[in-house]
Amino acid sequence: MRVLVAGASGVIGQPVVRRLVRAGHSVVGLSRWEAGAQALERLGAEGVVADVWDANALRAAVSRARPEVVVHQLTALPKRLNPQRIARDVA
Repeated sequence: MRVLVAGASGVIGQPVVRRLVRAGHSVVGLSRWEAGAQALERLGAEGVVADVWDANALRAAVSRARPEVVVHQLTALPKRLNPQRIARDVA
């Protein structure tokens, strides 16, 4: 299956991409930054750079990707997030 993961280079998105690639899916990962797209390519996905707040750029990225499924993992969680201290870290 061809899957577009929005927020693919983030804290939640990267593990999702790894599992999808491992399961044999064709994954297109959307990232805000070129470095994020490159990291996704090292995971076996196709990395695409687009800002989701730019409707034209987002539309173009989704159109080029031609996904069967879109997975929404857009967040801005810090990498240092500790699940045992989620209230403190989110604040």
